[in-house]
Amino acid sequence: MALLPETTRLRLFDKLSIQTMRYVHAVPYDKATGALKEMYEQVNRDFFINGSLTARSKVTNLFAAAWVIGREAILVTDELDRTTKEAIAAVLSSINDCPYCGEMLISLVHAGKRSDDAMKIFDQDEETIEDPQLKARLAWVKAVVRADDMVPPLPFSTQQLPEVIASIMAMSDINRFSHVVMAGSPVKVPFGAKALRKAALKVFGNELKPNHHKPLSKGTSLHFLPAATMPPDLNWANGNPRVAQAVARWAAMSEEEATALISPEVKQRVHANLRAWDGKPMPMGRHWAEREIEGLAGKDKRIARFALLLAKAPWTIDDNMVTDILAIAGNEKNFIRILAWSSCASARHLAGRIARSIPEINQLPHVA
Repeated sequence: MALLPETTRLRLFDKLSIQTMRYVHAVPYDKATGALKEMYEQVNRDFFINGSLTARSKVTNLFAAAWVIGREAILVTDELDRTTKEAIAAVLSSINDCPYCGEMLISLVHAGKRSDDAMKIFDQDEETIEDPQLKARLAWVKAVVRADDMVPPLPFSTQQLPEVIASIMAMSDINRFSHVVMAGSPVKVPFGAKALRKAALKVFGNELKPNHHKPLSKGTSLHFLPAATMPPDLNWANGNPRVAQAVARWAAMSEEEATALISPEVKQRVHANLRAWDGKPMPMGRHWAEREIEGLAGKDKRIARFALLLAKAPWTIDDNMVTDILAIAGNEKNFIRILAWSSCASARHLAGRIARSIPEINQLPHVA
């Protein structure tokens, strides 16, 4: 059971969520107005206020995009339960080296009454999980995301695939964005002691239980974004109308908000390059990226380099590169727009690569 009163819990989460935030500043919960306030209230009811979402809050449409895809893909139980999808997202966050997201999600798995599994994910010891179905699902996710040569048999039904792939896509977007703007986990313990960190994550998970066990209504976040046409590369979502709407609206808003900042040439170059990437690890350093942006110049070249490095080798993104993109952007809102487009591009092509590897995806009925 949660120990803190709801108002105290909200204020605490709001404060903790921004303590490792860098480069951007979240709109405080009590300062939000209009559509952003309405979304904050829904986030607080259905989930909890956290920096991986509020880091985009200066651009309301991009906050909406992250919330809509995250809520409808991961949090709503449809063909697949929420806690399984949060476990998938936790494993993905570990692969993507995003400790902020990873530890938050481990607490959510604990809140979903799978504490032992949560701690094994924390230890990166998923192969010892006792539930054979969850163990198989996490093993498949790890293999397919890392583009391993040997991928286990698909442990999901065809009806579950839109939720699975959309969950991976949504979390990959959040991971890439958070990798830049969140400097590590908000859970601070003396000397980083592992046992203390585990205990802290369990306490955090207990505080999340009241919201976690409420069944969420399907589709109630969709109105925050306008309807959009599904891009062909995201057709794998069409087997689930609600998820498909969230996916299409998320992708469209990412592209729309970046229109004035990122040229069609950059978008085309980045999309084409990521579409051709097999997902294998890139060489050390950044030299390979220079070959991939040949022919571009000025800010186009710098934005394309940033987007490709964020997608393929996020560990190479340093303060100097972020400072350069901030200078190109000219202000915090435009920086969020450039970063959100880059993280979205990375995520949608990861999803596309996974979908192309699954013959079963073609068995899904396509819906309008």
